Amino acid sequence: GYPLYSHKVGTVLHTTYSYCEQEASIGKALWHQVTTAVILRQNMRQNKQSPDDAKLRKALENLQYKSCTESVTMCSATVPWGDEKPKLNQPRFRNIFVITAWNAYRDKINELGCARFARETGQQLVTFYSEDKSAAIVDPSRSPNIVEPELQQILWEFPHECTDNHPGKLTLCMGLPVMIKTNEATECCVTNGAEGIVAGWKVRPLPDNRVALDTLFIRLTSAPTSIQLEGLPENVIPISHQPLRILCKMLNDKTLTILCDQVAVIPNFAMTDFGSQGRTKPDNVVDLQNCKSHQSIYICLWKGSTYDGMIIVQGFDKQKMTGGISGSLRQ
Repeated sequence: GYPLYSHKVGTVLHTTYSYCEQEASIGKALWHQVTTAVILRQNMRQNKQSPDDAKLRKALENLQYKSCTESVTMCSATVPWGDEKPKLNQPRFRNIFVITAWNAYRDKINELGCARFARETGQQLVTFYSEDKSAAIVDPSRSPNIVEPELQQILWEFPHECTDNHPGKLTLCMGLPVMIKTNEATECCVTNGAEGIVAGWKVRPLPDNRVALDTLFIRLTSAPTSIQLEGLPENVIPISHQPLRILCKMLNDKTLTILCDQVAVIPNFAMTDFGSQGRTKPDNVVDLQNCKSHQSIYICLWKGSTYDGMIIVQGFDKQKMTGGISGSLRQ
């Protein structure tokens, strides 16, 4: 839908409006209760003092208002075309996650990244499957709502975007970068979005010679403080499998609610612009081609702390960065 500040969102409720339109109107009425807004004028992530870094900070300030000039040229200069440009195969960028706008792109990059990582480290990928059940109300006098084998196979093959990021099938190996997708223990920095690498696992058997994860051990790589759990190395934490009620998007555009029993992690070779918010990295690899607006582009570029560590993997629409913001957003 449209953002709440858009003039296309009405302010008057009417019975002829759809459910979504009525929700948007109520949301706009609540949003209008905010009388004071602030905007960040100094970017605290880019703190180096090189001439290019100073230009990047100025470009990001202009990008907030969609009034870029020099930033278009600077961003074009970071596209890796030419012998002197940075390349993704350089060691510093080898396993850095790519920020992209679409979940489908994220899932495909993660799939290719897992295969490449296993090949380069000389390992075999191990596939761990979920145990799914129908989320309908279970009659205690009847057997559990087991998913039919044909449907179970379809659910396992779904990309993570279709299963609310609770994967039906996880393909992992030792040392593989992963991201935790649920708040397990906030006091131990095990939160949604925490990054780490696979340090080990315990499994339980499934039919047809398949295995499911019982516990996945992850070594946190970006925890603000060191964590020491009894019997485990420093910064290594266990993540247990758990059943989550998820809404699956089926191939016929219908939805199916299931209980998916799986460890809530996904590979971390790519993430969406939404998921990257709040992170700061010296090396920042982004794909701006499918960003919907200047706000999405700003989120992607804002995460990087240095100009030298920024790579834009392909071309992008420069018009999304120029021309000024809409009147409704300016208000």
